Amino acid sequence: MCKMLVFTGVVLGMLVLGAAQTTANPVPWAPVRLYADAAGSTYWIHDPEGTVSIYVFLNAGFSTGATELFFAAPKPSCFNAVYVGETHDFTTSGDSQTGMYVFLGGECLSGPRRLAVITYEILGATPECCYYWVQPYVTPGSDVIGYFDCSGSLSYGGRAYLLINPSESVCIEVVPAETSTWGKVKSLYAQ
Repeated sequence: MCKMLVFTGVVLGMLVLGAAQTTANPVPWAPVRLYADAAGSTYWIHDPEGTVSIYVFLNAGFSTGATELFFAAPKPSCFNAVYVGETHDFTTSGDSQTGMYVFLGGECLSGPRRLAVITYEILGATPECCYYWVQPYVTPGSDVIGYFDCSGSLSYGGRAYLLINPSESVCIEVVPAETSTWGKVKSLYAQ
């Protein structure tokens, strides 16, 4: 009976998590967001040309607060551009393409706060529905973004994306899958 309750709890938890991940972008519990504008309000780009800046923000919907974040924002293969460089608004170790730590100056900050600006030079047309995801860093294979909350505890938040060339008739909300095993799922509920 106890195993059945745990199994039911796991299945219900997966359904709730799945429902939360498929809600419309922006994801409120995602600590880091990518935007097409310096104000941090537009999370899509139509037909980019020339030099394009992608703005990395501590998400406005992320009210928990953080003192440090670790994530990556590498150029997706569907984005027909070349990485030029980036600037950071806080002390940073690493870069967006390979993974970075952002130290928020010893303060506990909540969004919106600009963290970095990534610059690309467009090479040609990018296909419709190119999803540019914020990626986990330090926890490969994970589907969460790490941060230290205001109490100094290691915490995790969801992922979000910038959409390049959106098309309502073609784009489908994509949720990246995390591979797992039954043992990993059971370990979440171990006593």
